[in-house]
Amino acid sequence: MRAVLAVGLVAVTAGAAHAGGLPLRPAPGEPFFGEVVARGPVAARTATVSSRGVNRRMDARRGVVRARVSGPVGPRGVSVVMRRADGSTAAVRRSAGVFLLPASAAVAVPGRRRVRSLDRRLARIAARHGGTTAIWIQYVRTGRVASWNADAEFPAASLVKLPLTAGAIMRMGSRPWLHASWPEVVAVLRRSDDHAANRLVDAVGSGCGSGPDAAAADGLRRLGAHQSTYPGCYLTENGLQPRLPSGGVSATPVWSTRHTTARDMGRMLFSLHAAAVPTRAGTRQTGIDPLRARMLLGLMLTSEQVGANASLFSAGLPKGTPIAGKNGWREGEQHGSGIAYTRSGPVIMVVLTQRDGRASLSDARAIGAEVARAAVRG
Repeated sequence: MRAVLAVGLVAVTAGAAHAGGLPLRPAPGEPFFGEVVARGPVAARTATVSSRGVNRRMDARRGVVRARVSGPVGPRGVSVVMRRADGSTAAVRRSAGVFLLPASAAVAVPGRRRVRSLDRRLARIAARHGGTTAIWIQYVRTGRVASWNADAEFPAASLVKLPLTAGAIMRMGSRPWLHASWPEVVAVLRRSDDHAANRLVDAVGSGCGSGPDAAAADGLRRLGAHQSTYPGCYLTENGLQPRLPSGGVSATPVWSTRHTTARDMGRMLFSLHAAAVPTRAGTRQTGIDPLRARMLLGLMLTSEQVGANASLFSAGLPKGTPIAGKNGWREGEQHGSGIAYTRSGPVIMVVLTQRDGRASLSDARAIGAEVARAAVRG
């Protein structure tokens, strides 16, 4: 798809409100839906806006410029060079590693209508595989939903690291990427690092050893979780007896004190997306400003696609579809959740799987691919 750069002017007050005090939006690492707003000296008279090799010169009024970028979705850079009337450079604004999402993604309609035919299709997918499975699909553009076994409680593994990061960044200031613990947020969402999650709890939460974490509890509340829990820090390899053998009792979906449901994960992903758009309801419920919500989405969009951390859904989606995903896995479970930013709008997908004995990554991927194909067909 050919990249296009459409450029226009905006009043100073509107531009300042959109940019949130930053000299350029999107900020480095921020996903965006195409709109670029740059602020500079009032002496600036012209500007050149560039992204992915497409340049456009335009007038600037009182140092505020708005541009709209389109083209292939995914990572890119954006730069704006502002010049005075004599041609000298007044300001240079650059953001690297921004992530362009489809314009169709800038919407968040709450789930309100079940798709019974898709419910039945998901039931058939679950029946073809062993163990216990839960599935959730939500079309963010239309409000349609479908599910199977969506309220069954599963050991959450790392899925509830998402609300931990949401609660943590609200304790890290309006520009959390400048906070000393930002690298821990990056490691948690990109690599699902247990050690980083524990360091984050120690730095901005209640502290490991204190029981349920306050930052995670705040994140669960903000994202609207009803049944999910974050009872404390993760037991890591340097913990006391981290691999103590079990007593031979087969696990059931409710054995863990750290648990979630497919519906809850769908709720939390929708809330984060609604805050990122933003919608009035999303901002009111979460209290998370669009910039911080988008920074979390940006890390999920660029998570490491390796091993058990790779999306369960990518094989069933059109090639190149961005997925803001969060996986979770333990010895007996393999879970996947994410927002697929398709051309027709965002689709939330959640698959929770539990198997007696050991989790099957290949089986979870097969289920995820089938669910994604069903979601695309609608």
